[in-house]
Amino acid sequence: MNKFIGELKRRNVIKATISYVVFAYALLQIIALLVTILELGNGVSKVALIVLIIALPFWIVFAYIYEWTPTGFKKTDNISEDKSIYEATSKKLNHYIIGGLVLLILLLVVDRVYDFTGDMIKTSAKTQVIAVLPFSDESESEEDDFFSTGIYKEIVSRLSNVKDFRIIARSAMETYKGFEGDLSTIGKRFDANYILQASVRRNKDKVRLTASLVNAKNNQTEWSNIYDGELADVFDLQTDMATKIAQQLQANLSQEEKDELNAKPTDNLKAYEDYLLGRHVVTRPNAGFEEYNEGVRILERAVAADPKFASAWNLIVEIQSVRYDLLKNDPNNKEAAEEAKQATYDAFEKANALAPNDPAVLASKAFILKNIEQDPLGALSAFEKTIEQNPSDYNSLKEAAFLYTMFDQPLKSKAALEKAFALTQDNGYISFQLTFAYEIMGDYDKMVPVLEKLAKYYPEEKHYAVEAKYYQFLSDGKISSFNDFKATIENTTTEFPWDERAVKNKAMVVAMFDNKFEDYHNKWHGHMAAHTVDHNGWVCPLVANDNLNEARLVLTMGSKQMGQQILQQVEDIVLRPINLYSVCTFNPDVYLPKLDYLRGDEAKAKQKLDEVALTVIQNKSFPTGAVERAVLVQAADMIAPEKAYSLYKQVTDNTISFVSFESVCADPWTFPNLIKDPRFQEEIKADGRFVDFLDSFGLLLK
Repeated sequence: MNKFIGELKRRNVIKATISYVVFAYALLQIIALLVTILELGNGVSKVALIVLIIALPFWIVFAYIYEWTPTGFKKTDNISEDKSIYEATSKKLNHYIIGGLVLLILLLVVDRVYDFTGDMIKTSAKTQVIAVLPFSDESESEEDDFFSTGIYKEIVSRLSNVKDFRIIARSAMETYKGFEGDLSTIGKRFDANYILQASVRRNKDKVRLTASLVNAKNNQTEWSNIYDGELADVFDLQTDMATKIAQQLQANLSQEEKDELNAKPTDNLKAYEDYLLGRHVVTRPNAGFEEYNEGVRILERAVAADPKFASAWNLIVEIQSVRYDLLKNDPNNKEAAEEAKQATYDAFEKANALAPNDPAVLASKAFILKNIEQDPLGALSAFEKTIEQNPSDYNSLKEAAFLYTMFDQPLKSKAALEKAFALTQDNGYISFQLTFAYEIMGDYDKMVPVLEKLAKYYPEEKHYAVEAKYYQFLSDGKISSFNDFKATIENTTTEFPWDERAVKNKAMVVAMFDNKFEDYHNKWHGHMAAHTVDHNGWVCPLVANDNLNEARLVLTMGSKQMGQQILQQVEDIVLRPINLYSVCTFNPDVYLPKLDYLRGDEAKAKQKLDEVALTVIQNKSFPTGAVERAVLVQAADMIAPEKAYSLYKQVTDNTISFVSFESVCADPWTFPNLIKDPRFQEEIKADGRFVDFLDSFGLLLK
């Protein structure tokens, strides 16, 4: 044996094999990069891997038989030992191995820096977006509604685990229950390729499931079927339906995905009915603490009937974690909170032992790490695994986005929010966070289409149309865009509190350029008072900052009494103790320099500004850090104009913030000193977009 190994070494077979493996791995990494960039499909990488594996034994045999000589490859047996140069060849192979390893390191560095393969969801040209409408219940008994709703959610869950599919969020589909209109309108609304609609009829132990898959572009039915069976056949019906849809749309199913489509959650039909009923109870509109308690009791029956029912255990995890979250802040329920927390852990231990790779279980693990264990890094890793298994999990995408921001990875946060918004496209938290991300990163050209879409589908929320025009103006700086924005402002009336701040601030931009601040002030002053009362006298610090900026203008124009009243209101807000309504809390020290300055204590204001500047610039929390940095630049412009430009550059060049080159150009009255700074004027001329606009208002220095 030793003699054989010695012969392999002499013939450099071992080093030749190592060289092959190193360069094969490097080649696979290059192919992976190209597949991702050129969207060639995962099949290319698989073929390359198979070819390289098949070629390896041939390479080993070749290395054993032949020797690499200066005149080419020759059979080793035909070269006398005194003429062999195997030692020199051995050294060459050492160099090749080292070179290959260096190449691998470079590829890994390039991938980490440019994030070519690190995307959480690798989409391809075959990715299909499917909107699954809520299934209609045609059962004779209204009590069976939970059954049809449960079947609907099960089908959505199975389809969501197919990586070639993107399933529009169930929450976005709720308003389309019983829809009888043109299905293509739903396709346009959600950019969906297909619409799946179905009905469920249950009569005692009999089940009928009628389903059709419709092309969202032309309303043509691509596939349809009627399933009749016993209640005990319900899992087979679900599996067959999901599989047929995957086949119809030519999804490239992995063996793991096939197994998930064929998975049977439980063999106990009564346990399954309790699972569907429990989920129905806790997901009803306005479900509260009593519903959660009832849901737990029903699900405990399910796991008692089938202790290996992973989905039921995992639903208990979700409910108990919500109960814990509700109880933990109540000093009178500390013991109950601890019981809910322990119940969460116990149920998760069962679910994780039964189905550790199930996307829903992975998501529960992530939420436990984030909300209970306070381990954001572990939570992010778990959310990424969840999204890899279920690309349609918009909740995990939303949570991952938040954590990416926490870890100062704004590009990944934005990408996750874009994917989440594509699955919901509604006017909720995700659209708010996405436009938030676009604003602080200056992606106004991407922000405008999102706002226009929201304005189209939610016309009652007037701020979307106003903001779409405003950010179009920020994007191109054109006089015509400003005029469009101005016309929209003049024709907009607000009806909801959440409209007021957005429209009020944008109206001030128009008023200041039109030299009509007094008219603006008379119209808008006090409009946020009702909002403040509704929040037990507390209001967002952003509004407090708006009031400070307004007080500055009021004092400048000679209304001393009104200005002092506004300052007193601001002081009451920023120094008020935190309460349950303090959803977005900020460091009051950021606002106090402006407050002191406007009250006439310039020395104290400068001292406070210097003390807080570094802390604010280094604040990585989101969104507080981004907001506070904008306030900091405004304060510097007011208190220490000579520092305004340098702070502006530190903020805009090195951090994410609500202050940007474009926002300064659109709001020169908040930044009157910064915009006149010669260095900022040079930026205006070099950029070019706002030159004509600012020149028309005499704000471009010659």
